[in-house]
Amino acid sequence: MTELKIGLIINPIAGVGASLAWKGTDDVEAAWDVVETGGEQPVWNIVKRALASLPSHVGIKWFLGADYNLDLEATVVSSMPARSHANDTKIAVKAMNDLSLDLILFAGGDGTAADVANSSAVPILGIPAGVKIYSPVFVHRPEDLGSFLKNWEGDTTQVDLLDLDEDAYRRGEVEVKLITSASIPVSSMIQAGKISWTAPDSATFELIAERIQEEGWLLQTLAVGPGSTMQSIFSCLGLDLSLLGVDIIQNGDIKLLDATKEQLDSTEIDEIWVTPIGNQGHIFGRGNRQLSSNLIARAKIRVFATMDKARETEVLYVDTGDPELDDKLRGFLPVVVGYHEEIMKRVR
Repeated sequence: MTELKIGLIINPIAGVGASLAWKGTDDVEAAWDVVETGGEQPVWNIVKRALASLPSHVGIKWFLGADYNLDLEATVVSSMPARSHANDTKIAVKAMNDLSLDLILFAGGDGTAADVANSSAVPILGIPAGVKIYSPVFVHRPEDLGSFLKNWEGDTTQVDLLDLDEDAYRRGEVEVKLITSASIPVSSMIQAGKISWTAPDSATFELIAERIQEEGWLLQTLAVGPGSTMQSIFSCLGLDLSLLGVDIIQNGDIKLLDATKEQLDSTEIDEIWVTPIGNQGHIFGRGNRQLSSNLIARAKIRVFATMDKARETEVLYVDTGDPELDDKLRGFLPVVVGYHEEIMKRVR
């Protein structure tokens, strides 16, 4: 498509809780308090990265949900208060429904996706900017927006949008609920929805744990990412890790559970251990944004998975927040799937 009419909605507090090890930004007032006391608003840089990828030959007429102070020639269709809420997003989306748009683009996470989908009469697409980014409505990385717009021919499909119960999430319980459905573009640039993986028994985790002990991998300082795979492996090692946080392990002992970005950056981390998100394949940028690009760049990366999970994960995706680092990580990484068993996976 060479001529597009696109609405743009930005959640200004999207991702505010990532560096603080929050499990989302459902507590809107707390997020705004962080911003008003000098906290980072990562969404603006993410949106700028996405817009910088736009192909010059694709004509776009922009409609903004508020005056976002972006370098775009655009029509502003709504206004938002200084401390905007979900209802303000819905009002802005509804104001776009009569504009014969081809697409509503939004920057946020799963909560923003649901707000937009519930109010939109046209297809929607997300720029990944939240803490929770599990629904199948987001491009893999902000920089993928340009390739998507260059190649999209207007086809759409219907998908279910999921969100996690944030109160349960904070307690370390994963309770996924169906929020709504949405019309989205058909594109390989859009991530799949999250699927939880469970092993048929503990044998795989015990074998991986045995190798970890034999190789002496614990005799250093580790940042261990979230997920039931990592929690199960460390349970076999006698350590009770958090399910949804990034934990610091030092010489075989727990140094800190559910660490923040600041705590991780101030620790001399030797290795980062992660598992791909089931079905999606993301190892960075989904649920572990407290792992900064600086930390990822300086530490060794180890990836762990069960064989079934690895077989169903065709590609490992990275969205570190630094496009140059993402490019450097491309290639292949070994995935530990058992006792001295590894398979190579392509990184995109």
